[in-house]
Amino acid sequence: MRKINEEFLHFLWKNQHLTGIRLTTPGNSCIEVLDPGMHNLDAGPDFFNAKVTIDGTTWAGNVELHINASDWIKHGHSSDKVYDSVILHVVCFNDCEITRTTGETIPSVMLRFPSLMWDAYNELRTGGKWIPCQEHLFKTNPIHIVQWTSSLMVEKLQEKSEGLKKSMEELHGHWDAILSRILFRSFGLPVNTIPFEMLSLMVPYALLLRNKENLFALEAILFGQSGMLSTTLPNDKYTEGLKQEFARFSGKLEETIVPSHIWKYMRMRPSSFPSLRIALLAACINRLYPLHQFLEKYPGIDDLNRHFRVRAGDYWNNHYQLGRDSGNSPKYMGRDFIKTLIINCIAPYTFFYGKTNSRQKFCDYAIHLLEQLPPENNMILKKWRQCGIKCSNAFESQALLYLYKNYCKNKRCLECQFGNNVILESRINSLQRG
Repeated sequence: MRKINEEFLHFLWKNQHLTGIRLTTPGNSCIEVLDPGMHNLDAGPDFFNAKVTIDGTTWAGNVELHINASDWIKHGHSSDKVYDSVILHVVCFNDCEITRTTGETIPSVMLRFPSLMWDAYNELRTGGKWIPCQEHLFKTNPIHIVQWTSSLMVEKLQEKSEGLKKSMEELHGHWDAILSRILFRSFGLPVNTIPFEMLSLMVPYALLLRNKENLFALEAILFGQSGMLSTTLPNDKYTEGLKQEFARFSGKLEETIVPSHIWKYMRMRPSSFPSLRIALLAACINRLYPLHQFLEKYPGIDDLNRHFRVRAGDYWNNHYQLGRDSGNSPKYMGRDFIKTLIINCIAPYTFFYGKTNSRQKFCDYAIHLLEQLPPENNMILKKWRQCGIKCSNAFESQALLYLYKNYCKNKRCLECQFGNNVILESRINSLQRG
């Protein structure tokens, strides 16, 4: 048998329904797996709450898997009472008898499987393709693609929800303040996310709300805390006015400001300059805050586009940066940028709000928004198309981006439905040959 790893054994144990997988005991006992248990990704036995029958007797407890039975001893389980709950030791090679801390022998069983399954997996994890399974994707059933991408997108939204729990705790469940923090971060995408997030932490939501009717005050607060007013700027009346206005709020803001050098401008279109983004953010606060009540109406894509179609202050008609003139044209929130905000702010927020408050309609609304938006168009999605997988909306494109970043790049093929299909296909080929 080839040299395999424990992750592959875990995959086989979880998928007990696979034809061609056999369990044998040293004494030829009759064994049946009623429930493989729940995979444990933390410390302790590999699978919790499994249920098996051995020679007609039903056992319930935990299961541990190793390549060699002697690994039980090498890993120190013989003296660890946590492992006394193990009812079955699953191995490839039963090279010794293993016991609990009490000296009681633990039943062992050897896992046997077609060698082509390991060969297929090994090729996936060691190959140099853009994604491990790209040569197999053209044969993938479209239904499996839809099922897996749908599952991945929900996983992504749930993952984002977990990340928002910290904000909810820090802001004591103030939903408009939570939404504001997410909006700030989204304004920084893709390269200025961190400084915009820092800015959101340095400017109290209550202060923004108190001054929402005064656009110039909002601009002064945001530009002052961003650190952009502390740099050497060409003198103009607007910039000098911002400095004077910002001084009025010195006692209401943290002394710490965002370091000006971390704002990125290189290789960026002027419409994405962080200075213009801050001006547009101030206009959003001026026109749209508080935002949560608007989302309670479940606005559609057209409503969101109209709502977020804000214009920066008059100064920005002929500026992209403070103190530097440009061509004369009003600066609005563009449709593409609004789409970015819906994908990265509105949809995750509404999903999180719905999940936290047991309002399924909000979760469904988040998914519906993504299904109504057109897909993104970038190099990763182009490569997916070259592999035969196309997407028709942002829900699907976001799922594929998530799949590539979180599974394909890390070669998590055993946890991916596409990788599983490749391995299962090799099992079928092995059975047909036999």
